[in-house]
Amino acid sequence: MDALTLSRRLVALPALGMRQAVMREELAELSSVDAARLCGELVRRGRDGAPYDVALIAFNAVLDANELGYERHGEIYAEARRTGDEALALLLLSAQPPPPGVPKPAPFPHKPDITLGERKSLARSSQIERDLLDRLLRDTDPTVLTLLLGNPRVTVPDVVRLAARRPTSAGMQRVIFHSERFVARYPVKRALAFNPYTPSDLAARLVPLLNRVDLKALAGDSAVAEPVRLAAKETLAALP
Repeated sequence: MDALTLSRRLVALPALGMRQAVMREELAELSSVDAARLCGELVRRGRDGAPYDVALIAFNAVLDANELGYERHGEIYAEARRTGDEALALLLLSAQPPPPGVPKPAPFPHKPDITLGERKSLARSSQIERDLLDRLLRDTDPTVLTLLLGNPRVTVPDVVRLAARRPTSAGMQRVIFHSERFVARYPVKRALAFNPYTPSDLAARLVPLLNRVDLKALAGDSAVAEPVRLAAKETLAALP
């Protein structure tokens, strides 16, 4: 199956989880040579927009969930290196250690002993006041964030600020990445890619979805991990 055919098939599915499952099954059935060729084409065409960007996000989700398996992951990586597909090879690298620092939650002055269960309940509420919502957006528990990203009161600018937050945790960045509602928005992808606290493997997988201006900026950004800069350089070099 070629990248365009697969991308069109995935676009027709209503949810990221379904696209991820189809992508996983397709890659499992292909030879390592054909799988690497397919993935490499998705990486090169991802920034062209629909339908390739949808397929690339599904591929990224498969990688982030470690669903390829160690052996198949290694086979595709080896094939990417053999054929000189450095952009794909960089996407298959493991994450580097993040910078030092840990995020701090916002306090709840009127209820300093608020429990995780109470915070989850607030995160689900569509009637939550803005002050409480802003405090919850600084919560450090990924389960709270998962619920918040499904709350209609949360906006794209909220999530952009959250994705750009420094310091933050790998878990929080991965929750944002797996939010189909928000990761489809370009400003969110950009904020994740440029944040040095985003796991470098995840950030590198978002690089092929960035525009030329942001690729140039990212390639020269000393704050992000080297594999992310290299991925930006490789993507730039492949542009017409």
